[in-house]
Amino acid sequence: MIYLVFKARGCVMLYLNKGGCQAVAIQLLGTMMMQTSSRQEQILTLLLNAEAGMSIDEIAAQLEISRNAVNQHLVTLEKQQLVQEAALSSTGGRPARSYTLTEQGVNHFPKQYAWFCNLLLSEFASELSTEALQQKMWNLGVKLADSLAPQFGHKEPAQKLAALVELMQSLGYQAQLEQLDDQQCIKAVNCVYHDLAQKHPEICQFDQALISTLLNKPIQQTACMAKKDCACRFNIASMPE
Repeated sequence: MIYLVFKARGCVMLYLNKGGCQAVAIQLLGTMMMQTSSRQEQILTLLLNAEAGMSIDEIAAQLEISRNAVNQHLVTLEKQQLVQEAALSSTGGRPARSYTLTEQGVNHFPKQYAWFCNLLLSEFASELSTEALQQKMWNLGVKLADSLAPQFGHKEPAQKLAALVELMQSLGYQAQLEQLDDQQCIKAVNCVYHDLAQKHPEICQFDQALISTLLNKPIQQTACMAKKDCACRFNIASMPE
């Protein structure tokens, strides 16, 4: 098996003969991608711990890699909007540009929102009856819908429905509109708080209130992923326009 490896502008290009070299190439490329990702994660971690930011020289010294390598990683991270150039810093020599994390860069690190939400819901559940907790989740859905009302108020019913499906898509529901005979239905194949809903099914009232309020129509949830269904389905009532 013969293959050639060339380096150009920091990229590795493989020219291979046929046969078993293809598997070797895939393995090599996979390894290089993992190493690149690891270096970039290390840079992000360094910047997370450096409130004032770090220069290319400082990052290179910490990671024991070249300035050129650091610069290439920073260019990639800037394109991903994870880091940004900060103020010039001076350590006695020529001023050097420092880099800091963007807000998106900070949010790149793990957060425990689900854990905290579960804690809050458990606290609510210990203090409220099932009916009261359902009503609280419904009220939250209505409140969110009210905040979005300006985006929906001027639309025709069909436009509202399309805008709602688009909104749910942007939130990660993987939603789509289905037509079952004369019944319109919103199908969502990703429950954005699946683990929470399994522990606290009352949270489904939030979705129902949001959909019903934005469409200004009654809806009925006929399937729920938290109850082991393959998707969540919300049937939309037919009403005279």
